[in-house]
Amino acid sequence: MRVRFALFLAACLAVAPSLASADDPPVYTVPPKPDFSSMNFLIGSWSCTSKSARRPSPATYTETYAIDPTGYYLIDELKIAPVPWANYAQDLKFMITFDRDIKLFASELTSTLGDYGLSTSPGWVDGKLVWHLINNTPSLDVASSSDLTVTRVSDTQTTSVTSFTTKSGNTVGVTGSCTKST
Repeated sequence: MRVRFALFLAACLAVAPSLASADDPPVYTVPPKPDFSSMNFLIGSWSCTSKSARRPSPATYTETYAIDPTGYYLIDELKIAPVPWANYAQDLKFMITFDRDIKLFASELTSTLGDYGLSTSPGWVDGKLVWHLINNTPSLDVASSSDLTVTRVSDTQTTSVTSFTTKSGNTVGVTGSCTKST
């Protein structure tokens, strides 16, 4: 942000040096809101499953998408029920926006258990939304992870695929499926 402002200020001073001085306060304008039109079909509630190849059964969860009141974020909230290998409930929240500087969608994850993550995506391309995880690994026994690819099957169904490599060198696939409920 500082670099962009500095370049903006330098351009203004070069064009009209008699109109501005270093002592003038900067003039800011409200940035445009992100274009979420390609993601509008997501808005609403979804019933989802996620299956890790190293687990005996899929985990189920609900996912709800909404545009926040400012219009700058697409909010994605997940409610995950306990499963035998993780006997606690967990809520996750993704705050998705578009970063005009890097020209990518950016997603910040937080959870009720203190998780934090960052991901970026160029947006929907040929029916797929690919999220590149920036800081989620390494963690626990995970050494690295692949991108998460979400496929739009229809306006009411998506699938997803990703994988991770354990610190012992095993690659574990994870698949998911969501169906819109409202």
